[in-house]
Amino acid sequence: MHTTLRASLRRARSSPPGRPYSRFSAACLLAAATIGPAPAATRPEPETVDFYVVGGALRGLGETTWTAQTGFIYSPTTTPWGIGFVYSNDGHLNNNHRDGFAVQGWYAWPLADRLELQAGTGPYASMNNTTQNGIRENVFRVGLFTTVALKWHPFESGWYLRSQLTNTLVPGSFNSNAVLFGAGYDFVSTADLERSTRLQADISVWGGTSRTTQLGSQKNGGAVQIEAQYILDQPLAWWQPAAYSVAFLSEGDTGLIHRQGVPIQAWWRTPPDTFTFSFGMGPYIAYDTYRETPLTAMGILSLRAAYKVFEMPSSTIEAAAMYTRVASFYNKDQDIFMFGVRLNAKR
Repeated sequence: MHTTLRASLRRARSSPPGRPYSRFSAACLLAAATIGPAPAATRPEPETVDFYVVGGALRGLGETTWTAQTGFIYSPTTTPWGIGFVYSNDGHLNNNHRDGFAVQGWYAWPLADRLELQAGTGPYASMNNTTQNGIRENVFRVGLFTTVALKWHPFESGWYLRSQLTNTLVPGSFNSNAVLFGAGYDFVSTADLERSTRLQADISVWGGTSRTTQLGSQKNGGAVQIEAQYILDQPLAWWQPAAYSVAFLSEGDTGLIHRQGVPIQAWWRTPPDTFTFSFGMGPYIAYDTYRETPLTAMGILSLRAAYKVFEMPSSTIEAAAMYTRVASFYNKDQDIFMFGVRLNAKR
């Protein structure tokens, strides 16, 4: 997000990386309170996208459970400010299985040549699967989602290690604190990089509804997807894919399935224009909490239509609609309808 850190990815450094903090929580809070705003940028950097995946432990209701998050932070200018989107699974506390997504405003401070402190906060829309008065239901609540994170680039590349603290305040549900660790990648958009494209991936966020293709009592599930799509050179033959993608997909809870997983798809699409149509298919590894053998390999197929709504110096923003069919191979197929926003690199 910040010029000083991004510039360090372009030139070799002789100094060794700083030592990790022995007390992560205290260091984060102390740095956030004492470090002032970053100095003004000296080189133009139109856009950066910071994509990350983390997991760890969550404390809430006097219990401890696992938790996982994936999201991105978009910084459109040289300022240290940015905006991000994150999906969070708050684990499985007793009678509380909550997940949701948040939009956060972010600010970044450079601590050293390859070390950066980030702080972000924003509204958190959550769904908690719980039993109330003997009835199992999904309870929707809106709260506040706050994150303090440390990023460390161990090498001169876009890859980095990430550790973070997360706090959720959700009236009508439970509050929580979490410690998470993981990795991420900085997609840097700038003209002086020696690359054939600028942003190396198109990032998209999706939300919608899902239904299980099986007779019986069920409800609509809330579906969420975050995806990075890598566009290839123009294929020489019609049967060659034009792109590949990796994503995190939460199909929601219909009462028959409650699945979350990672689809990997090959894509065929029309040439980029105001309207773009695409078709994708591939394997899908997911975890269904309602199944005796939860972890399952399945298939996934998607159809998309996208419309370019806004153009920036090095990227475009599209509004899109998508239909997805999950082939479960155990009679729990899923129809998913979602709308999304895509950030696409100009090529």
